Parts: sequence; C-alpha cells; structure tokens
Amino acid sequence: MPLYALTTQVGVLDDEAKADLAVELTRLHSQYAGVPENWVHVVFQEYGVGSGFTAGKPAAAAALTLLIRTGRSSEYKRELLRRLWKLFQSATGAADDQIVIGIQEVPSSQAMEMGQIMPDVAGQASDRSA
Repeated sequence: MPLYALTTQVGVLDDEAKADLAVELTRLHSQYAGVPENWVHVVFQEYGVGSGFTAGKPAAAAALTLLIRTGRSSEYKRELLRRLWKLFQSATGAADDQIVIGIQEVPSSQAMEMGQIMPDVAGQASDRSA
C-alpha cells in the first residue's frame, strides 16, 4: 500500500534519476517496513519552471508525500522521515528550505490494493508493517 508521490520542477530529475530514486525508495521502504517490494508504489509528478514557490518567491521546491495505513508509532514515522529526507535531498540537490516531506495515513478499511480491502496493520501498533 505505500504510495510515494514525488513532485519536482521539470528537469530536476531525468528519467534515469527517477528510476534510481524509485529503486532506492522501494528498497528503503521494503527493508524498513519489512514488506515485499511489490507493495511499494512510486509516482513522479512535475511542474513547469515558474510554477513552484517558497515564501512567495519562485523556487524549485521539491515535495514528497507518502500514503500509508494507520497503525505505526510516532518514532517509526519520525525515523522514516529522516531517512526519506536524506534520500530525497541527495537525489534532487534541493536546499533544506526547498524540500517538504509529509506522511498521510489512511485507515486500512479505506484502502484497497490487488482487489482487496487492506488488512489492519498487525496489532495496530506494529512498527514494521506497510
């Protein structure tokens, strides 16, 4: 179920960089969460030059949003954010003030994958479930 949506300005990541980042995100999430790699989805979105802003000024802002099922601890999510920040910043070359990363959670009963309603995260307290 993990769905990564990455948004960057056109030209920040070429096709090879996108493919490499998708592999790295998949590997990171699979290993950290202890889930099969085929559960991890990565989608890239781009916006045109002049369409990104930070503090009201044109900027090549980079955003990463991760959608996961509810049930993970705060520490799990904080550590995941730290790891994602390093990976995303390295890939984009963006400055700290140009990056935003967020985790969105959805109840398992409101998510579907492979034709099935997603099961609850084991015990709703597991730190190693997708």
